This record gives sequence, C-alpha cells and structure tokens, in this order.
Amino acid sequence: MSRILVTGSADGLGRAAADALLSRGRQVVVHARNPQRAKGLDGLVARGAELVVADFTDRDAVRRMATELSDGAPLDAVIHNAGVWSGRAVMPVNVIAPYLLTALMPAPGRLVYLSSSSHFSGQPVLQGVDWQGFSPGSYADSKLYVTALAAMVARLRPGTPSNAVDPGWVPTNGRPGRAGRSGARSSDPGMACRRR
Repeated sequence: MSRILVTGSADGLGRAAADALLSRGRQVVVHARNPQRAKGLDGLVARGAELVVADFTDRDAVRRMATELSDGAPLDAVIHNAGVWSGRAVMPVNVIAPYLLTALMPAPGRLVYLSSSSHFSGQPVLQGVDWQGFSPGSYADSKLYVTALAAMVARLRPGTPSNAVDPGWVPTNGRPGRAGRSGARSSDPGMACRRR
C-alpha cells in the first residue's frame, strides 16, 4: 500500500488530496502547522491517517519533521502542497520547507510540488530575496523558485519523478477575497476544481 505525505493538509487542496487518497486505500501522512490546526484533521486521523505537526516558518521544526518521517516507513510520494499567499512566511513556507524536506529525507517514489501560473510573473533573481522571512515575500517569485526546484530535483535524482503542478484557480483560504467573487466556498469540496 502506498504511503503518501501531503503537506498543508489542514484545509484546501491538501485536505481534499489527503481525503481522496485515504478513500482510495492509501496510507496518508497529513501535516498541520500547529496543534490547533491539527485538531481539524481529527476526522482524517480517525480514518487511519498519520499526523505530523511542524511550522514551516521554523527551519528546526522542518528538520525535526524530516527526521520523524525518515525514521518511519518509506514514503512512496510527497505532495508539497503547503503554501501561503502573502506575508513574511511566503519564502520559508513555499520554497525553503519543500527544499529542506527534499534534501533531508530519503527520496520517495515521486515528488509533487504545487506551483501556480503566477510563476510566469516571477523574477529569476536571487539577489535581495529574504529567505529568512523577515520581510514579505513575492508569491510569484516563490512559485517560480519551487518550479525550478522540481526541475532541479528531476535532474539530480533521475530515478525519482519530480513534477511541479499548477492546479488552476481554486478558491481556498490561502487566497483571500478570490472565493467570494465566484461565489465558491473553500469548504465546498465540489468546488475544488472549478475555474472562474
């Protein structure tokens, strides 16, 4: 049975992916950034999901999570879904955490990085980027960097499929104000793939 990690699975796309994988009989490891958000995963845990908690703005927490997962059964896939739309956490959560998890854990059978069409407006300039999260980061730049990370991993680990995927416009809690314009609610699983 496949064992799959889905980061950022407390709501939105991550929760929908974790729920769908559990429904298909997969072993799923769900992730939340703190104990309060983890409580929202009780239903998935009751159905058999494993739970890991780590704040991706804290590099030491990401390292601890990588160690915890490496000490368990091998992962068949990692879906790097956790992400933020704006603020100081953009680079640490959207780029650094997926990089650290990829570098510190044994290679799974497949890596999937959630990107966005916003990566087309990202700037391929590393000078001046605040990787520590002391100042707000650019969402578009973060999605360009994570897309480049997926391509780099595919080159460095030819035996591990590595893909950056753009799910299209999805009304989630991470994109404030957008859901209201379409009338969709992020808690409505039937809206997960609807495009405006």
